[in-house]
Amino acid sequence: MVAAVAALFLLTACGSDDETSAPESTTRPAGSVASSVVQRAVDAAKLGTFVATFRTGYPNLADGRDDASIEAIVTETCPLIDDGASDEEINSRVAELSTNGAVTPTDQQVDRITQLVRAAC
Repeated sequence: MVAAVAALFLLTACGSDDETSAPESTTRPAGSVASSVVQRAVDAAKLGTFVATFRTGYPNLADGRDDASIEAIVTETCPLIDDGASDEEINSRVAELSTNGAVTPTDQQVDRITQLVRAAC
């Protein structure tokens, strides 16, 4: 985790074209930049943990999928959770996003994956 935070900090410390080309008066204060870097590191760590847990716990649902498609289970479900969607709606979305071709998760798997998603949000 520390290595992931350090790597992310190094990547973000270099800045993007947007940050380096912005006039100095529109740049963010150092505290908000550090906070943003920490938040991105936490988000990346949560997504990484989710992907690793999903691959280990559900190899048939993860087989042949890239990390981005597994991360989408979290990134596309968290807004539903944040908007107060019902458990039924959330579970339905998790089931849909977890399906891997003809391999669909069981109801019990959906419940466990949903718990992991909630932790990653």
